[in-house]
Amino acid sequence: MDVKHALSVASNILKSKDIEAPVREAGVLLAFVMKKDISWIYAHSEDKLANELIDEYMEAVAKRSGRMPFQYISKNQEFMSLDFYVDENCLIPRPDTEILVETALKVIGDYNSENKSPARVLDIGTGSGAIAVSIAYYGKNVVVDAIDISEKALEIAKMNARNHHVHDKIHFINADFFSFKPSQPYLVVISNPPYIPNEEIDHLMPEVKDFEPKLALAGGEDGLCFYRGIASNVRQLLMSGGTVLTEVGIGQDVQVKELFENQGLSVSVYKDFAGINRVISGTL
Repeated sequence: MDVKHALSVASNILKSKDIEAPVREAGVLLAFVMKKDISWIYAHSEDKLANELIDEYMEAVAKRSGRMPFQYISKNQEFMSLDFYVDENCLIPRPDTEILVETALKVIGDYNSENKSPARVLDIGTGSGAIAVSIAYYGKNVVVDAIDISEKALEIAKMNARNHHVHDKIHFINADFFSFKPSQPYLVVISNPPYIPNEEIDHLMPEVKDFEPKLALAGGEDGLCFYRGIASNVRQLLMSGGTVLTEVGIGQDVQVKELFENQGLSVSVYKDFAGINRVISGTL
């Protein structure tokens, strides 16, 4: 079987399973299996494929046709121009969350310009470690506490920290945030918490509801459980002049803004790439 034939077979399988853009996804999967750029795949359509490679490719196609996200097949997701290992034990980092990290890095940079002591950051629900590792990687003088209730997610986060050589700047904590008591206050408290209302999870696309960990999705009856927890503890978590930053779901910005304002915080709202209010910032 040559490349062109393999792509045709894979495209038809993916199309039959209602995968959006089956031709593109067939190419991406073959490029992953062959460890080649997608442009190489299309430039070598008549190349013959070894039987072992065909088997590997069809296995990947079967996983994707079963609606497994490509990131879990490839065990990789790019975030903040860094590669992160991901699997079903952690949420797949999304591009919109980069706005959260970039906002935190600005706060840290402003602090570093006037202070010699390291900026202390708390990442609540670290998951893959994408937020914590990115802040530790790009932040000049920073230490991060990264907390998660999932031991398996923390192992992934630790791996990603080692891969990017920032493991010495991050302290990983396996604990329930709702019972967490900090030893010292933080300059930045940051979180992309679970914010999907429990009853809505079964209505999400299969790639999300059937593969991503529900622990990282379910935000309680109205999706605001973690925001209430963060808001109620924010004065114990933040140093004077410190900032809390959270990602929010569509339409949750007004309620989360109010939760932070009720704690006396000065609140700002940042939009995502689609113009949707996505990040809430509250400064003490």
